[in-house]
Amino acid sequence: MFEIKSLAEKRDYPDLFTVRFAREKLYIGDTSYPIGQLSVDMLNISKESMLKLKSLSESFAKTIDQKFFSPKEQHSRDMVLEAQGAWNQFMAFAKEFPVIKDLHIPMKEFQDMLPSAYDEIHGKCSDVMQECAMYYEMFAEMIFGWIRMVNDISTFLSYASAFVNLFLERLKYHNPEAYASAYYDFMTNRQVQLAIEKTIPHGLPLIAQTHEVGLEFVTMTEQNESHSFCIAERFVFTNFFSFLQVDLSRGLMIGHAPKKCQNCGKYFLLEKGYHVSYCTNIAPGETTRTCRQVGAHKKSTAQTKTPAQAEYQKLYNRLKTRKNRKKISVEEWNQAVAWAQEMKDKAERGEISEWKLKEMFERV
Repeated sequence: MFEIKSLAEKRDYPDLFTVRFAREKLYIGDTSYPIGQLSVDMLNISKESMLKLKSLSESFAKTIDQKFFSPKEQHSRDMVLEAQGAWNQFMAFAKEFPVIKDLHIPMKEFQDMLPSAYDEIHGKCSDVMQECAMYYEMFAEMIFGWIRMVNDISTFLSYASAFVNLFLERLKYHNPEAYASAYYDFMTNRQVQLAIEKTIPHGLPLIAQTHEVGLEFVTMTEQNESHSFCIAERFVFTNFFSFLQVDLSRGLMIGHAPKKCQNCGKYFLLEKGYHVSYCTNIAPGETTRTCRQVGAHKKSTAQTKTPAQAEYQKLYNRLKTRKNRKKISVEEWNQAVAWAQEMKDKAERGEISEWKLKEMFERV
């Protein structure tokens, strides 16, 4: 890819990282995603994973505050190793989370940072107070960035899940105009906003709509297309909440929105031009069929109400007969049913005519 990052920015940190937005994709680290996808991935983090991340963060913060930064404690290498161990556990688990896993975080440097500082500083200070002050000056801001990352993710999950479940899920239409209206309703609903604010731990900043970011416009090539250039917006974010809110909001602007799968209950990215209710992950209890394929089978039993649904039902029955007579494999059956469902949906949205749908189905 066309190089746009300066030598001083080869590393990322939880409170300082670079993301590029170009067309309908964003680029973070060495990976690209559809805009809005990382917000969806974060929404799918389990409660158990968040509780563990918070626990590791709190354990690390407590160890640092009560021992490493405390002038009441006489420092020893064992104490420093204990603090570093708590940090390493926290970082290792956090590195599995969306966004964090794609950042160029200098993990090796972090994993031995406290003992290295101890070896350099301990013995050179006149008293414990001076030593603690030096450690605090060196590491407080960096450590706060890691701890704030957890609070930012937690705040975003409260904010985004309320928006998606209470406002987006009830929409009849799925396009930027409908999303804009839902977003306005959400942000101006004082009762909902107060309920979200109650979930934010005391002492943390409340949800803000203004974000301080670095921004410049750069030229880059798209992935795997060395001769295809485009203008990209290069953002430098100083916290996770700002990035996740920008990703979610920019997704809504171009017609990308989180949607909850009606089969497995997980979120997926509903991209513009589509109106589907199921994700493409392997369905619960299945080994090969996706939720979308399972959903296609479920819909086939629904009462036929439109010409498109009637044509779909005919093809569905025809395919089922072929499968039962072993003229097509189970995999071919699943693929054909899912394709037929997608074509029917297009016809019902007016993207193809009912006559075109009938011709396509008759050729199968």
